[in-house]
Order: sequence, then structure tokens, then C-alpha cells
Amino acid sequence: MMLSFEHKKTIFSSYNELFEKSISNDRVDYVYPGSLQRGKTLATQLHPSGNGYVIGKYMDSDMIFTKGYKVDNQGWIKIKDYSVEELHEIIIDAMKSMSNKDIKAHSYNRPNEIKYIRSFNENVDSQTKSEKVSLELVQSCLYNWLGYGNINASTWFIGIEEGGAEIWRNKTKTLEQSLELRKRYKSQMDFRYVWEELYNIPLESFSGPNVWRYMVAFLLELEGHKPNTEEIKDYIFYSKQFGREDSNHFLCELMPLPKQSKGNIDPYKSIWSTVEDYYKEVGEKRFSLIKDAIIQSTNVGLIVSYDRTLTEKMVNFFSSVIETIDNWKFAHEEYTLFKVTLHNNREIFLLSTPFFGNGRISYEGIRKAVERVRSLRI
Repeated sequence: MMLSFEHKKTIFSSYNELFEKSISNDRVDYVYPGSLQRGKTLATQLHPSGNGYVIGKYMDSDMIFTKGYKVDNQGWIKIKDYSVEELHEIIIDAMKSMSNKDIKAHSYNRPNEIKYIRSFNENVDSQTKSEKVSLELVQSCLYNWLGYGNINASTWFIGIEEGGAEIWRNKTKTLEQSLELRKRYKSQMDFRYVWEELYNIPLESFSGPNVWRYMVAFLLELEGHKPNTEEIKDYIFYSKQFGREDSNHFLCELMPLPKQSKGNIDPYKSIWSTVEDYYKEVGEKRFSLIKDAIIQSTNVGLIVSYDRTLTEKMVNFFSSVIETIDNWKFAHEEYTLFKVTLHNNREIFLLSTPFFGNGRISYEGIRKAVERVRSLRI
């Protein structure tokens, strides 16, 4: 989603070194007096339509190639569709190229931008509390999407449902805006693209739930690493390898609609009276879609369920083709490994773990689970 004119201006204005200059037809430039180059204009022709350009002619060829900047014949880079992160990055790169100074990534003055976002968030929150979403919009989001990452990856994680951080925590979207985006999702979506491009939430600004961290710990253990906290944080928030479409994993969700909690059906009460009604109507078909995706995705070998309720539903769904092959406890918490036999005697494995959060699991517990999985040569 394209950033608004006001949001872009707020980002440029958050740099104390830049000065706004009004030009014709409601457009603005941003001037960099610290420039050692002949030109002092860092950004030009920012307009309510979304158009705008940042100077690229002083950047060296290595920077242009590495960052993938598209510099036109006049030496400008179009920023119309840039995300928050991309806009900050190109501003810093342009300042470096104009001043030959090492501009630090966090040297800009964030308060103005934060003030803008807070004001926007308050407006979103007010809209979300009062809005009612239509049946047609909700129905368009129920069966088109399964999760984030590579659907044909060898390792799947499966959870109950979306939390809707863009609506209730970060508040960059109203419920209706979020559903409008979600109805256009395909079966697999890229995690970074959704969070940063569609929801306007830079991953490095988001602390994230423990669930993500334990998933990454599991993945790193599978790859033979001994993960530490910094490696895990980097994987999710900085190098952004988590849930990518070309990754070795898939983050599947049983239920598709964003909700504040498992027991809360408030946003959709005009459609379902209770959470149980929602699960009953939608869950069975979602399971069928997930099963079909697993059958078609022949690389899938291991599914990790980190929610007991979900594990019970999956065991019931696969009751005729599932068997328990291992069971153990670690720190008083139970782990179970199942084998599911699909068509043509293809076998996949389902690992049930304690919940990935709330103190129920530990990195050592994950390490032990991965050792069990490896011992079976999965």
C-alpha cells in the first residue's frame, strides 16, 4: 500500500538536516544544506498523488547496483511506491552521497514520525471499534489463503489463527482495510511483504510474539545450528528470512480471520454467535484445503503443531490414517510424534509440542524435540 503524502512528508521532516521547500501545484522539495555537491535538493516534486523523487546522481555505481535503485536520465529515483523502511534507507544513502559523511541509520529525529503514526493509529482504533464488516467481505477471506512462506517447503508450522496486530496492536489498518487486503491473498504469502508493504509495519520496529522466536529456534536446530537470542532476532527482524516465499518453511494458519483472542468472536458476531459456530462452519473446509495442499506439496515431511487444541483437531481429522510413534516429556511438558500415511503410502510426520510461548516451552525443549525428529531420519 502506497504511503500517503503526509506520511512521506513526516518521514522527510524527521531528519533535522533537511528543510522543506514548497514549490508549485502543492508539491514540495527537501533541501540538504550539508551537501558538498553542487546540488542541494535531496528530494523533489513530492505530491499528494504519491509522486516524488530522491537524488541518485551522486551515488556510486556499487550502491546503485547493490540497492537496486533505478536512476533516470536526469539522475533521480522515483519513490512513489516506497515503504517506510525503503524511504528511510534511500534518504540516508542520498545524504551520504551528497555529503561524503557516514550518516547513521538511527541518527534521524523520529518523534515527528511517531507523532504522526500515533495520531493515525488513534483514528484507526476509533474506526475499528465502531465499524461492522459485511458478510460478503468476510466470506471472501475464508478460503483463499493458507499461510506465509513456501507452501512446498519440507517443514510446516501450523497455528490456530491470525492475531491481527495491524488492527489491534500496531493499528495501521482498520478491520475492514485489513480484510480488503486479505481477500486478495493467494494460498502462500511472503511474510515480509505482508508486514512491511501491506501493513506498513517495519519488522525491525516490532518486538514480535515469542511464537515466532521458537519457530526460528526450531528451524535453526534442524539446520544444525545452536541458535542464540541475537541470531533468532536477526533471522526475523533484520535479515528477514522468516516466512519468505523462497524459504525452507511454511507458517500455516487453520483459521483465516484476524481475532484479538481465541475466545473472542466480537468483530464477527453478526455472522457467528460463538467461536464454536465459526470453527464448525469454517474449520472442516479449512482442514480439507490444508490436506489438499500437503498432498500436492510433495516436499512436505514434517508438520509442527504448537497448540494442543489444534493437535486434537488434526488427530481427529486424520484419525483413519494417523498413528502415534513416539511420546516423551521434558520439563513436565508433553511432546508427541505422529505418523500420517497419505495416498500412495506417502508418510508425513506431525510433531505436537507445548505452546510456543507463555513459559510452556524452552529452547532446550526444542533442541530435544529436534533430536527426536532427527533420530527417525525425517
